[in-house]
Amino acid sequence: MAKKQFKAESKRLLDLMINSIYTHKEIFLRELISNASDAIDKMNYKAIGDSSIAVSAADLKIDIKVDKEARTITISDNGIGMTDEELEKNLGVIAHSGSLDFKTSLEEGAESNIIGQFGVGFYSSFMVADNVKVITKSFGTDQAYCWESNGVDGYTIKECDKSGWGTDIILHIKPDTENDDYCEYLDSYRIQDLIKTYSDYIRWPIHMDVESGSWAETDETDENGEPKREYVTTVEDKVINSMVPVWQKKKSEKADEEAKEFYKSKFHDFEDPLSIVRVNAEGITSYKAMLFIPSKAPYDFYSREF
Repeated sequence: MAKKQFKAESKRLLDLMINSIYTHKEIFLRELISNASDAIDKMNYKAIGDSSIAVSAADLKIDIKVDKEARTITISDNGIGMTDEELEKNLGVIAHSGSLDFKTSLEEGAESNIIGQFGVGFYSSFMVADNVKVITKSFGTDQAYCWESNGVDGYTIKECDKSGWGTDIILHIKPDTENDDYCEYLDSYRIQDLIKTYSDYIRWPIHMDVESGSWAETDETDENGEPKREYVTTVEDKVINSMVPVWQKKKSEKADEEAKEFYKSKFHDFEDPLSIVRVNAEGITSYKAMLFIPSKAPYDFYSREF
C-alpha cells in the first residue's frame, strides 16, 4: 500500500516535536492513556444512551503490556474505536489551529511546551518510538484498520484483523543512544511509576501484568535435612491506578503533593502553583472543586481577550 504523507506544516511540526520541543519524553504514556480514557468515555456514554448495547462500565479498561525482547509497549483499550475515515482525520493531520506562529517561535529557540496545546499528544509517541502502529475497530463495525508510521516519513492505513472493538497502540522503542536511555521505558517498574505519577486519577482501571517473587520450600533437603528453598516468580494482572481524583482526596492523604503534580501535567506548567484553593460545598447541590493559582502569568496572558 502506498505511503501517505503528512501535510507540509504537520510534517515540520512533527519533526520539531520529535527532535526538540519536549525534553520530558516520559509524558508520552500520559498522553496515550488520556486518549484511551477518552475513547472509553465515549463507549460508556454510548452504552448509557442505548439500552440495547450490552456493554457494562465494569468491563471497560485500559491494558498496558511491555515486551522487552521485542522492544514494544502496547496500550490497549476497549473504547469506541475508529473507522478508517476517523483514522485519517485524527492521525493523518496534526491539529495546527493557531500553531504556525508558535512553531516559528520554537524554531527561534523559545522555551515552551506544545504538547497538550494543539492536539498533538498522540505524536509524543515518536519521542520514544521509531515506529508506531495503531490497530483499531470501531464499535458496531466488522472491519478493523491498521495505521502505521515511523514519523515524518508518512503513514499507511490498511485493513487488518482484530477480535474486539477498541484500539491497540504498539510502540517500538528506539535503541539507546549516548544521551538517551530508551530502555528505561521497557522496565515494568518504570512504567508503573509513570502511571502512578501522571495517570493515577484516570477513572478507568489501568491493568498490567506485574511480576513478583517469594521464597518457597521445595521437596528437597540440604545436608542438614532442612527443606531447600527456591525463589518462585509469579505474574499477576494488577490494577495500577487508584482511580480516585485528586480533588476528592483530603489534605491528610498528602493530596497537596499530588495536586501539584496534577496541576503541572494537566496545565502544562513546569512550576508548582502559587496556591491551591479547595472548595467543598454542601447543600441542595454538593460539589468539590480545586482552584490553582499559577506562580507566573501565562505567556499569552496579556495578548488574549480577557
